[in-house]
Amino acid sequence: MKAPLMLGASLLALGLSTTPAFAADTTTTVEELVVTVTKRAQTLQEVPISVAAVTGDALAAQAVHQFTDLQSTVPNLQIDQTNGNYAITIRGLGSGASNLAFEQSVGLFVDGVYSSRARSLQTAFMDVERVEVVRGPQGALFGKNTNAGAISIVSRAPTRDFAAEVRAGAEVEQGGWSGSGYISGPLSDTVAARLSVTAGHDGAYMNNRLTHTDEYSTDYVGGRAQVLWRPTDTFDATLKLEGSQNDIDGSNIVFNKLGTNALGNLARAQAGGAGVAQEWPGFWRTAATDRPDYNNTKSGAGTATLNWKVGDWKLTSITSYSGIKSDQEIDTDVSALKLLDANQAERSSQFFQEFRALGSLGDADITTGVTYMKTKLKIVQLVFYNGAPYGLAAYQANANRSFHQDGSSISPYVAVDYRLSDHWQASASLRYSREEKTAHITNSYVGTLPITSMPYDFHGKKTEGLWDYSARIKYKINPSAQIYLSYATGTKGGGFISNDGALGYNVTFNNGKISYEPEKAKSWELGGKFRLFDGRGDLNVALFSTDFKNLQVSSYTGTAFTTGNAAEATSRGVEIETNWRPTEHISFGGSIAKLDAKYDDYPGAACVYNAPPTCVPKTNNLKGYRLTRAPDWKGNAYVEVSGHVTAGLTLTGRVSADYTDLSYYQSDMNPLNAQKAYTKLNARLGLKPDQGDWELALIGRNLTNEVTFSQAFSVPLIGGDSHGVMINPPRTITLEAVKRF
Repeated sequence: MKAPLMLGASLLALGLSTTPAFAADTTTTVEELVVTVTKRAQTLQEVPISVAAVTGDALAAQAVHQFTDLQSTVPNLQIDQTNGNYAITIRGLGSGASNLAFEQSVGLFVDGVYSSRARSLQTAFMDVERVEVVRGPQGALFGKNTNAGAISIVSRAPTRDFAAEVRAGAEVEQGGWSGSGYISGPLSDTVAARLSVTAGHDGAYMNNRLTHTDEYSTDYVGGRAQVLWRPTDTFDATLKLEGSQNDIDGSNIVFNKLGTNALGNLARAQAGGAGVAQEWPGFWRTAATDRPDYNNTKSGAGTATLNWKVGDWKLTSITSYSGIKSDQEIDTDVSALKLLDANQAERSSQFFQEFRALGSLGDADITTGVTYMKTKLKIVQLVFYNGAPYGLAAYQANANRSFHQDGSSISPYVAVDYRLSDHWQASASLRYSREEKTAHITNSYVGTLPITSMPYDFHGKKTEGLWDYSARIKYKINPSAQIYLSYATGTKGGGFISNDGALGYNVTFNNGKISYEPEKAKSWELGGKFRLFDGRGDLNVALFSTDFKNLQVSSYTGTAFTTGNAAEATSRGVEIETNWRPTEHISFGGSIAKLDAKYDDYPGAACVYNAPPTCVPKTNNLKGYRLTRAPDWKGNAYVEVSGHVTAGLTLTGRVSADYTDLSYYQSDMNPLNAQKAYTKLNARLGLKPDQGDWELALIGRNLTNEVTFSQAFSVPLIGGDSHGVMINPPRTITLEAVKRF
């Protein structure tokens, strides 16, 4: 705990000790970002919500290509790749990753369009204007499934002036490469277009010493075409078509402990014996399988956005259709044994429509509209048990678990911002969402499995009406400082359980359910946003307390999934963000977040790892235990210095550090299913002319080569307290060149 405390104290002390010794000008002021999280353009300092914004230029400068790297710059945000869904949490709250049918509690929006599937995160960033991360429940503002927060990605739009860029990079540690570019400009007096492309190869960073191969390389490609038509000053229309593909070859799953029981010892022997077999985390493994690991995702979308100006009102229509296709093969036993494999295939499609109106009535700004969505989802999980050769005759089968779901929702909303005086402003918003879902869930197998894996065929239907509302009051101390108090709610609809072989047994013998209930969040937030020293610095502070009811959770115990609703949970904490630019050539800043996120009541939960033998889920309660993926402290800090090396040529150096405290990945609280506290160091050295159109940069990430992981679980069938983890990338060193036209 001392490290993050010292980090926060140092940042605050550095900021408060900075004095306005020089007259402010545009070269020495902190960049003031414009965001659209309230559906209106406002500066980041004006919005009375806890928001973090990262520009596309900043992401590109740090060689951030994937979503999982975003968390290093945003307090209390965690994005983890798992062997199920991507797991996104904000302030310790989010959906479990084990149930493949879960929708996220952190909503993802791309150019105003909601994405219902976490799989859409497995794409590379491409020609991004900015990424906005809104923390806390946002149901009234954003709509469904934003009860922990929202991530909004804004793409760069077509321009009336010609602009183009080519960016190429070579990674020297694992041998990867990256390339991207765009071209934008007018096609006529009323039409402009923009074409964006990206492609790359992240070199394999896992060495399989048993098969003598390098594993876990990523190949990605994406493209986006946009056409903007503006025939008059009062109307414009943008058509956007985009697609991407991301292919991962191999596995990054290793043991965090290999048991000393019979199967553990057999796996150890087949991998070469003690001292040779992989047993603890590293960038290598000793695993074998008849079905090679891979993880592939394809996505595509078409969106039409129309804007009309009618008097003082702006009317907007957003129409979008998107689809995702993914396939994943997993060597589930992690070992040299060919014991257990799984294939997970997902097909989803979504139609999205929003009509919105923005305008003013007297001193009140009004935003109102309605969204409609229709979704289809199909998940098929094939599980291949090969236990007989290893003394597990009860596990010799091929299982097929399928999940089909159709859903629709309609959601009208209204938001009002009222100027009470020159200093006071009040706002309120209200949204109603009606959802309908139907599901067909089956499990069948050929061969022999324990009775808990009995076949089943279930049908289900859910219809729900959910209300979200918020109220905020803001006091503007002066043009550079404000404080605010907000109360907001968020809801996420219920759903159905997928990929659970024991579901039929639990329904038949344990009074189990095939579905889970909606969850609800209620949150208070007190914050302040300040521009200091004539714009040379900014300081944002937020204190929050969020209560969750019926928190949707899912975890894997090593023998079965536990999916359902935790009765109550509370997340409390504080976030501090600051940036300072005392001179034209020096800038520094960072953020720190303290989080206390615990279950207030969770009856029926799986027992923790060290519970007495008498513990059974029926009478167990996780009250007082910490939520998963909720580190106590998170923080980051950076320093950037620039100066002339010759006349007209500038060298810029930047060093940053990211700290994350201990984080549990399963609710059993087993230290072997947790990531210990770590700090990662990144750096960048860039060279560019003052008036030129090119740049060279050397970019290093995870410079100390920290071994960290994004998921942990008890390894099925192997037993003996064996645990597996998914290893994050090691150190990367990238040489990058940029040419602008």
